[in-house]
Amino acid sequence: MKKWIIYGSYGYTGNLIAELAASSVEHQVILSGRNEEKLREQSRRLDMESKAADLDKPEELDELLHDADVVLHCAGPFVHTWKPMAEACLRNSCHYLDITGEIEVFESLKKMGGEFVKNGLMAMPGVGFDVVPSDCLAALLHQKMPDATHLELAISGLGGGLSRGTAKTMIENLGSGGAVRSGGEIEKVPAAYLTRKVRFGDKWRDVVSIPWGDISTAYTSTGIGNIVVYAAVPLKNIKRMKWLNRLGPVVKNKKVKSYLKSKVEENKPGPTEKERVEGESLLWEQVSNSKAESVTALLKTKEGYQLTSETAFEIVKKCLAGQFKSGYQTPSAVYGADFILQFGKTEISYL
Repeated sequence: MKKWIIYGSYGYTGNLIAELAASSVEHQVILSGRNEEKLREQSRRLDMESKAADLDKPEELDELLHDADVVLHCAGPFVHTWKPMAEACLRNSCHYLDITGEIEVFESLKKMGGEFVKNGLMAMPGVGFDVVPSDCLAALLHQKMPDATHLELAISGLGGGLSRGTAKTMIENLGSGGAVRSGGEIEKVPAAYLTRKVRFGDKWRDVVSIPWGDISTAYTSTGIGNIVVYAAVPLKNIKRMKWLNRLGPVVKNKKVKSYLKSKVEENKPGPTEKERVEGESLLWEQVSNSKAESVTALLKTKEGYQLTSETAFEIVKKCLAGQFKSGYQTPSAVYGADFILQFGKTEISYL
């Protein structure tokens, strides 16, 4: 029987995936993370095996991974956690998957792609809402316009708010500014660098540029060299984002970030089940070429965390079934541009 690990299984998103995995008897699943107490509680509740391991202790990771086929890494902020797990996967012949949306993680794993190829293993970060739907949509539009030179993506309606983990990752990235891709290269820019209005169905919304993972992954999947990603944000919040640029070192201060993260713990863990079931996400995407021609599409999907649990679990199952490509990969490159369309409530319309 194939064996896979959910690392960070007791986090908000990790737990959603663990609940899906608990209903499957096809494979052996091990819940893991560094907190033994939380693992014991989750293990009892879901009637699943668990094993604690510390990312800072390679010997513990080796013991966890030595006979595993796949790791689904769910413990962020991934900028601090991806490397020890990826290195452990290489040492133990284990495929690496994660649910990050952090550009630095995608780019770093891409540089390690050769090592995964040598070992016949796949490294696929971003198997959740970051970046499965947007990556597939980019690939679909590129099929319609192979000579596209520019890509713009905007995201709206993420459902019932953020999980604590996502909020902490955002805090960790405070002061880091934004990013766009220009002429094939990732360019660091101030936060809230670009703004525009985008029509999501029958509603126009203000959007602001964000350093979303597609700045990295859409280029890998399509080769389009100019990419901007936006998020729909109320105008007053866009003004606050621009104001934060003036604070400079203050928002980068570790004590300030530590305080903000402590306040996150006072919030609810993430969207409620009702919010996940009833919520939806909208992704607007447009590609254009040097002739000023363009193709535009709107993709409607489930609420982001719900979709993440389902896409991540499906990719794990495909990987365990031998459906993988060695090296660093993106979702659309391995599973096709239409992969996202198999998930319920997903609809695409070309505008």
